[in-house]
Amino acid sequence: MTRDEIDQIIQEVFSDLFDLPPNSITSQTSPDTLLEWDSLAHVQLVASFEEKIGVTISAENQVEMLNVELIGDILHDLKSQNT
Repeated sequence: MTRDEIDQIIQEVFSDLFDLPPNSITSQTSPDTLLEWDSLAHVQLVASFEEKIGVTISAENQVEMLNVELIGDILHDLKSQNT
C-alpha cells in the first residue's frame, strides 16, 4: 500500500467520522484544529485505521497520532513492516 493510498484512506475516515468534506482535512489537522477530535473520536479513528489498513496500532503509536501527517507516517511505517 502506497503512502498516497494511506493518505486517501485517512481522508475518507476523517470525512466519515467527522462529517467533513475530504478536501478540508490537511496534514496539520489535529485535536487543536478539530474540536470534535476528542478521546472517544481518537479511539474510533484508531479502530477504523486498523480495520481499513489491516494493521495493529500499539498504544505507544496511538499516543503519537497527534495530527494527520503523523498518522500517515505511523500507518505507512506499520503497513511497510507487515508486507
